[in-house]
Amino acid sequence: MLQRAVELFEEERYGEAYPLFLQLARQGDSEAMYYLGLMYSEGWGVDKDLNEAIQWWKRADRRGSLDAKYMLQTICATSSVFSRE
Repeated sequence: MLQRAVELFEEERYGEAYPLFLQLARQGDSEAMYYLGLMYSEGWGVDKDLNEAIQWWKRADRRGSLDAKYMLQTICATSSVFSRE
């Protein structure tokens, strides 16, 4: 299912990719969490919400996603939105 969600994402069919990523993320898939973060950070298929993106990336980071860690580090270095906990 992840491969299909990524394919839809890459085809910019975000409305179809979102529920697949969400289902996978709820099952603990860190890559799906990373993609949800991307979608929220850019407003692709969802309302743009950087705080929601950060929350998804934090979850993915806790599960070992290097991509999510990179996004969090980038935001921390370039934005005042990131709240340190």
